[in-house]
Amino acid sequence: MNTHRLNHHDIQAVKSFEDRARRKARGKRIADRITLLGCALAVLALLVPVLAGWATR
Repeated sequence: MNTHRLNHHDIQAVKSFEDRARRKARGKRIADRITLLGCALAVLALLVPVLAGWATR
């Protein structure tokens, strides 16, 4: 029975794939943080007038 051994090119391909996946995940985390920051600012923009008493009917 032949055992498949990883050669240099196989190892490089796996590392390249893992690096791309890591970069993609990092990009998604950054996008999530920006979205979360934007939502927090939007909520703050809506709450400040209410809490400050500027919003009157």
